[in-house]
Amino acid sequence: MSAAPPRTIRVRRTLAVAGAKGGVGKTLVTSNLALYLATIGRKVVAVDADAGGATLHSFLGLAHPGGVARFVPPRPSFRAEVRSTEGPGPVLSIVLDGTDGGVPSADDLFANASIADEEVSDAPEFALSPSPVPGLTLLWGALDDAPAGARAPRSRRRLRAHLETLDTEYIAIDLGDGTAPSQLDFWLDAEMPLFLTVPEPPAMEGMWRFVRAAFARHLLRLADGDERAALRPLLRSPRHAPPARDLLRHSEVRGTRLATRVEQAVASFRFPFVVNQTRVRGDLELGDWLMSASERRLGLRLDYLGYVDFDDTVWTCVRARRPVLIESPGTKASRCLEKIARRLLALDAGTGSRRVTRNVPPDTLHDLLEVDRGATDEEVRRAYKRARALYATDALPRQGLFDEAGLDALRARLDEAHDVLLDPARRRPYELSVFPPEPEPRAREAGPRASQADLPPAPEITPHTDFTGALLRAVRESQGVTLAEISTSTKIGRSYLEAMEADAFKDLPAVVYVRGFTAEVAKHLGLDPEQTSRTYVRRLERARDEQGRH
Repeated sequence: MSAAPPRTIRVRRTLAVAGAKGGVGKTLVTSNLALYLATIGRKVVAVDADAGGATLHSFLGLAHPGGVARFVPPRPSFRAEVRSTEGPGPVLSIVLDGTDGGVPSADDLFANASIADEEVSDAPEFALSPSPVPGLTLLWGALDDAPAGARAPRSRRRLRAHLETLDTEYIAIDLGDGTAPSQLDFWLDAEMPLFLTVPEPPAMEGMWRFVRAAFARHLLRLADGDERAALRPLLRSPRHAPPARDLLRHSEVRGTRLATRVEQAVASFRFPFVVNQTRVRGDLELGDWLMSASERRLGLRLDYLGYVDFDDTVWTCVRARRPVLIESPGTKASRCLEKIARRLLALDAGTGSRRVTRNVPPDTLHDLLEVDRGATDEEVRRAYKRARALYATDALPRQGLFDEAGLDALRARLDEAHDVLLDPARRRPYELSVFPPEPEPRAREAGPRASQADLPPAPEITPHTDFTGALLRAVRESQGVTLAEISTSTKIGRSYLEAMEADAFKDLPAVVYVRGFTAEVAKHLGLDPEQTSRTYVRRLERARDEQGRH
């Protein structure tokens, strides 16, 4: 007998939908995205992995895959009449069908209802339920309730192992809400993760909680054993899952290889999200505001895929147990869902990101207002107005993200940015320090030059070198370059250059200026500007922090 040919498993793409809290529309979006994929000719399995109440079947118009307990209505039966010797008239007794008229004992009632242990262990595995839509089937995860014959609900690990065996093109998973590690792993490992929120303060808090927890899980999965041991105490602080920006500034992370690992996690972290149930004009801007607030406070860049308008038709379709894309394909909610599906597919293909990249240094006044270097006065005013609205006390994005003291400090910085960038006398020197002009060819001083043989040897520079003032001076002297030449070329005052080489941090200006100064000196000396600036500024910040504590 010849061996059967190996079974071919198609390449699967997983779409995992999570939400800020119950009622944000996770099941609605999962069912209709799965339906959309099926209507464009894809083979799709919709998976209900909600451990708090699986209802995906209802949105697809199907019966509960796990079934419900069988109901057998009791049938009363009557005993033959018995003459009482103590009084006239017949005595009629009503008993349950199948009994002899006596009072049944507990053993009699439950004699046929017990389940043997071997029957429990042989509980049925996950099963696919066909839907009315060709190409779309449902798999109930049984995480909220035990299937018939099982002792306890299934686990996510067991469900995940089963999903690996499915022969399908897409798996659309309704994960429910929560931040359990196994749930975060499902979401992070999906090729198309999607998060849902709504314009409500509780949902905002739930979203930021999920973002922090997802990033912490992502970071731990990237770290090796020693790094995880060092990170866990920080991630389990009283505040739980601190923002990436705070981790990078933490004394136990800054200046170590953990900082590089955190930066790697920040660069590779993905968070596509959708705002559901938008009602007013301000709700349509909420997605862009959430991206700005996340980058400002958490240091994480999110991917906003769009919104879904509030639509009474959705309620009607849910009531009728019919998907909205089938029952009412022309409504505004249906059109929004189709846009979300297309953007999600484009993002999976690497072409759908809506992130805006600005060529400005981080933490500068331009970065704070999210404007480019050449922004006009009108653009600065509009950006300032938008930022003030974004960080207002009653603004939705700040719920669960900013404390009041931090907001006050941020608003003061916004006022500073507005005043400096609208004042030509202050804007020009500030931009010269942040955006120095490209270095011109070195203007050599007149007079005799030292020969190459008279110059000191060049210090060894590696990709891991931390730059100090003494090291910058050694590099400069090995090239026969004077401070006057650097000052002429970079337009940086000589007193600042001398303070940099002497590590006289108290004589240097604000960090944002020093970052630009070191980058320009590095360009002039042929060094890596990014490495030079980052390592020098790191030492500067550490020294100023220590001075502040004393």
